[in-house]
Parts: sequence; C-alpha cells; structure tokens
Amino acid sequence: MTQTRSKIILYIVVSLAAIGLIGQLIVNPLNFIESMLTTIGLAAVIGLALYFILKRMRQGGVRSSGYHKAVKQSKKKYGKVDQKMRYNQHVEKPSPIKKQRRQTHLKVIKGHKK
Repeated sequence: MTQTRSKIILYIVVSLAAIGLIGQLIVNPLNFIESMLTTIGLAAVIGLALYFILKRMRQGGVRSSGYHKAVKQSKKKYGKVDQKMRYNQHVEKPSPIKKQRRQTHLKVIKGHKK
C-alpha cells in the first residue's frame, strides 16, 4: 500500500513540474532557455570537478602503494605480457572422457550347459 501511495505522489510531483516547465516556456521563453543553460552548465562544471577530484584521489592511493614500481620491475624481468593470454591458459586441460559405445556387432551366444 505504501508503494502505491509513493507512486501516486511521485506522479503528482512530476506532472506539476512538467506543467510548471511548460507554463514557464509559454510565458517567458527567453528566461526559460537562459535558466536551463545555466543549470546545465553548472551541473557540467560540478560534475567535471568531482570527476577530477575522484580521479586524483584514486591515482594517489595507487602510487603510494608502489604498484607502478612493481609493474616496471615485472616488465623488466619478464618482458611485455600478452594481453590476450589469460591465467592458466598455457596449462593443458584434460580431454573430456569419451563415452564408451556398446559394440552392436557382437552377439551373445547361449551355449548348452551339461
């Protein structure tokens, strides 16, 4: 019952927002377009700022752990690793067990017992 109430409330809020946007577009289209562009630009700036901050935080943790140094050392020791090669790909897999067929050309001959 609470889900149906929340859906109804959501539909009412969305429909009122749509009516308000359409009314704003009809009454003052220039101001509406200006406010939309401002909102989109502000969201883009905030999104880019968060992206670069999170990117820097992730890279900082990796560098401090010595990961890049270990990668360079590994490349020096083993050479470049083929990206297509996967873990345990070089190990031969056992061949699947073949089903044994009954040989139909052989007959059972019943002999006479003494």
